[in-house]
Amino acid sequence: MRRTHDILGNFLFRGDDTFRVEPLPRTNEVQTGLSARIHDPAWSLTRQWQLGEFAAQDAASPVLVELAGHSVPISAWRPAGPADELDIDGHWVPYTSASGPLDALIESEDATEPDRRLRVEGGVHFVRLLDEAGLTARLPTVLAEYGFPADQDPITDVVTVLERRVPDAARLADDLSGAGLRVAGLDEVGAAWLAWWHEILPVDAPDTFDPHRFEHRADFSIGEHVFHADEYLGDGLDWFTVDRDSAAQPAAAADPFVFRHEALASTVRFGGIPADRFWEMEDAQIDFGSAEVGTLDTGRLLLIGFSTVYGNDWFMVPVEVPTGSLTTLDTLIVTDTFGGRHVVERAGSADEHWNLFTVNGTDDGLLMMPSERGAVGEPAEVVSLARDELANSAWAIERSVTGARGQQIDRSASWERTKPTPPPANPTGSYAVQTIVPDYWLPLVPHALSPASIRFALVELAQPGVTSKPLGRLLTSETWVHEEEVPREGAVVVRRPVLARWFDGTWHTWTRREKNPGRGESSSGLAFDIVRPSEAWP
Repeated sequence: MRRTHDILGNFLFRGDDTFRVEPLPRTNEVQTGLSARIHDPAWSLTRQWQLGEFAAQDAASPVLVELAGHSVPISAWRPAGPADELDIDGHWVPYTSASGPLDALIESEDATEPDRRLRVEGGVHFVRLLDEAGLTARLPTVLAEYGFPADQDPITDVVTVLERRVPDAARLADDLSGAGLRVAGLDEVGAAWLAWWHEILPVDAPDTFDPHRFEHRADFSIGEHVFHADEYLGDGLDWFTVDRDSAAQPAAAADPFVFRHEALASTVRFGGIPADRFWEMEDAQIDFGSAEVGTLDTGRLLLIGFSTVYGNDWFMVPVEVPTGSLTTLDTLIVTDTFGGRHVVERAGSADEHWNLFTVNGTDDGLLMMPSERGAVGEPAEVVSLARDELANSAWAIERSVTGARGQQIDRSASWERTKPTPPPANPTGSYAVQTIVPDYWLPLVPHALSPASIRFALVELAQPGVTSKPLGRLLTSETWVHEEEVPREGAVVVRRPVLARWFDGTWHTWTRREKNPGRGESSSGLAFDIVRPSEAWP
């Protein structure tokens, strides 16, 4: 056996050409090994020269960043779309971010008469204010003037119980907005209640919802630009929701906000970044080296290259910009550790086809939409749009709606309780003209507009003993839909309440209408000339 010493330890060789490494430290201390001394500086310098580290690069680090720019706020908005299809006038509606999130205006439904449940809720709050003011003894007089009419509805729920003990909020609001209450001595309570009532009512704003596509369409005026949201699905406004419309005329521009900012640049940190200390153990939870990359995965390759090779070459300077504005940086000057001052141009400024976080149609600028998704409640109405290849038709399926008392109605469960009883089985077989389709399946019949264009119109399906009609707000008897809005995978349109808190602490509520992808084709079971055998087929 031969024993060969090495600076790292001892290699033990055996006759069968196998080996193993056995470190044999000469001392019991570990300081010498942890210091990682370089015994041949010339070799290290040669390797640096071979790898191009002496190519006269300025390897200085940024010390101070000076930037200047301006932010132009959103000054107005308006519904957009074909005037012959939508009820719009094209006038700009003034807007400031202090009034609340823009989602509440774009996504909200038209202001309509409150349902019975909301009127009872308003009456409960009025009774609460009377109790806080010590005027509970005046409640019988208020009920005599503003009580709900006697209702013989057999439904017993919380609305039925409370409407006998609280005033009607709709009648209270009518009088408080006009001549005043017919009950003397309640002016302060009425004023406080009316302010609360206006906060919970739907926003009275132009409707941007296109009922023929189940999408929102709106324009936003920002300085000299007009940004157009053509297919907004109601899932949260953002910079990629809009494109610049160069042909539209903007509204009056608001005064821009000009800023100058100095800050210290900090290194960009993220999970999986290479460790910057010599003996630091890197986190193995994120491994960019194990990422699967295909031939066309250019974006993934750029991400891996940024994260591993150039991860410690990127610096960040936070800048606060106003919400609901288009911010543009005019100058960006970086002072490095050598005292040099460098003017940094925008990445891709020499290539008009490359840009990052910039709205289509603009050269520069970061658009911060005044958006707040808020906390969403349970769906108030769900409608599915689906194709039925077996029946060669399309359907609008009302899954659930909200009743006049605010209760959730599952139309499938209601159909199971009220559907016609099938005829008894005939031992010799039976014949049926057609099968019975549930009443919440509403047919969309194609109408030819031209040889190459059709649209779907909602019609009533004639069935013996069954009335098929929409009960919600998303569908009406006059609804028609463009053909491309009912794809093979279908679509789901949902109405749901939203509660959001704005940056000034105010609360905002509205009913959002959003459109999501469906789950594929469906089958209504509609068939004609049905012969049912007396015995099951083998």
